[in-house]
Amino acid sequence: MRTRRGTLAVLLVGLAVTGWAAEAAAQAAPAKPAAPVTRARTAAEDLQLFSQVFNQIRVNHPDSLDSHRLFMAAIQAMVQATDPHSYVIPAVRLVPGKEEQLRTGKLHPLPVAFYFVGGTPIVSGVAAGTEASRQDILAGDELVAVDGEPVRAESAIELEIQLAGPKGSTVTLAFERRRSDGSYATLTRKVKRERFSEETAVPAAVMLDGTTGYIRITTFVGEKVASDLRSAVERLDKQGMQRLVLDLRQNGGGSVDEAAAVAGEFLPSGAIIYTSEGRRNVSVDTGRVKRSFWRSERPYPLVVMIDDGSASASELVAGALQDHDRAVIVGQPSFGKSLMMRGFPLSDGSVIVLVVGQIRTPCGRVVQREYRSLSSRDYYRASRAERDTIGRPTCKTASGRTLYGGGGIYPDIRVPRDEDPPSWHARVNELELPLTWAGGYVTEKGAALGTLDDFAKAPSLPDAALAEFRTFASSRGVDVPSGAPHDEVLRLLLVRTVAAAKWGSAGLYQAEARLDPAIRNAMAQFGKFSGRP
Repeated sequence: MRTRRGTLAVLLVGLAVTGWAAEAAAQAAPAKPAAPVTRARTAAEDLQLFSQVFNQIRVNHPDSLDSHRLFMAAIQAMVQATDPHSYVIPAVRLVPGKEEQLRTGKLHPLPVAFYFVGGTPIVSGVAAGTEASRQDILAGDELVAVDGEPVRAESAIELEIQLAGPKGSTVTLAFERRRSDGSYATLTRKVKRERFSEETAVPAAVMLDGTTGYIRITTFVGEKVASDLRSAVERLDKQGMQRLVLDLRQNGGGSVDEAAAVAGEFLPSGAIIYTSEGRRNVSVDTGRVKRSFWRSERPYPLVVMIDDGSASASELVAGALQDHDRAVIVGQPSFGKSLMMRGFPLSDGSVIVLVVGQIRTPCGRVVQREYRSLSSRDYYRASRAERDTIGRPTCKTASGRTLYGGGGIYPDIRVPRDEDPPSWHARVNELELPLTWAGGYVTEKGAALGTLDDFAKAPSLPDAALAEFRTFASSRGVDVPSGAPHDEVLRLLLVRTVAAAKWGSAGLYQAEARLDPAIRNAMAQFGKFSGRP
C-alpha cells in the first residue's frame, strides 16, 4: 500500500506539472492572434537566452552536472548546425601524441573515410587501390563497433586518429548495412592499416586503341599525383596517343595544389584554375597555371569522366577544364563539395575545424552543393539523388556553352547510372566470397594468366572458373543463377577480383579499362561541343 501511495504521489506531481504548464500557457496566450515578429533577435538577446537555460539546468536539475560538459555539448551542436562538414574535437578525447605520430607517418591510418550523422559514423568512401577497397565496404555502411567495442569518437578526424596504428596491422570493424530490399545485414571486416598515399594515384595508363589513351586518377592525396600523371602521359605519348580519356570517377579529392597542377598540364600558362573567397582576406585566392614541367600545355583532345563520387579536388580539375572549353565532361553530376576549412584551437585544448570559404570554377560557378535547410543525413543522401539544371545559376564559356553551377559539376554528356546488380551479387560480396575464392584461384592457376600486360589486353576467365565459383558460393549458402545475363555479371566480378588479387590496383584498373562499357561510351564523345576539341 505504501508503494502504491508513493507511486500515486509521483503521478500526481507529473500531473500537477502538466496542469501548471497548461495553465501558464493559457494565461500567456493572447485573446487574439499576435502579429508576426519581424525583428530578428540580436546576438546579445540569444546569449542571454542561453544563459537562462544554463541557469535553469544548474539550479533545478537534481543531478550533479559537469558544466564544462554541458558547454561543450552546446558548442558541438552549434558548430554542427553551421554546415555538414565543420566539427569539434573536444580536448578530453584528443591524444596529442598519437595525432602527431599519425601526422609524421609513424602511425598509419585506415583507408576508410567517414562522416558523422547524429553522432553515428557513416562510410563516405574507401581509398582506391587499397586492400579495403576490395572488401565490400560501401558508402552508407554504418560503423557500429571497433574491435568489439562501441564507437566513442564524435568526428571524422577523431575517428581517424583513434583507428590509426602500426603499418600493416589490422582492426576489426563491424558495419550495419541497409539492403535495397529494406532488410539489414551486419558485416565484419578486418581492415589493414595502410597509408594509401604511398600507392600511385595513377594505377592505369593504357592505350584503348591506336590513338586513344586512358588514364585513371584515383585520388589527389599525396605529393606525386601530378608527377605520376606526367609519367603516364609520356608513356602513352611514346605509344602514339593523340587523344585522352581522363577518368576521375570515385576520386574523393585531396590536395588543391596537386589538382591545380594536373589541370594545368592541359591549360595555357596563366589560365585561371579556381578562385576562392571567404569572409576574411586570408581565404581569398586565385589559382593560375604555372608552367613548371612542359613548356606548353598538352594539346590532346580530352574527355573527362566524373560521377557522384567525384568530389572536392577532382571537381576543381573537371570544372577548370570544362570552363576553358578544354574537355568534354561525361558521366553523372559530381558530389558537390568545394569548401575551404581551417582548424581553430580553443582555450581548453579543444579544436574546431570550420568552413571558412568556398572555391569557385574559373567562370565563377559555385561547386558546393546546397546544405542549408537539410539535415546532415539528407545532405549526404542527396549526393546520389537525380539532379537537373532547372533554376541553377549559369555561366558561359568562350565558345558560348552554357554551364551550370550551384551543386557539383554538371556533365556535358550525361549518362545513366549503372543498373543495380542482382541480389546474389550483393550477397556474395557481403560474405566476401569473390575475394576468398580469387586468392585460391590465383595460387593454383595464376601462372596461366600470364603477365599483366597480356591479361589487360583481353581480360577474361574461362567458363570453368565461373562454374568453380558457383560451386564454391553454393557451399557457402548462396546460389548464383545460370544464364547469359548472370554469366556476364559474374564474369566481370571475378575478372576484376582476380586481377586485383594477382596484380593489385594496377591489375584492377587496367582490367576495368578494357571491360567497363562507360569507358567505351566516353570514347564516343570526343568533339561533341563547339570549342576546343
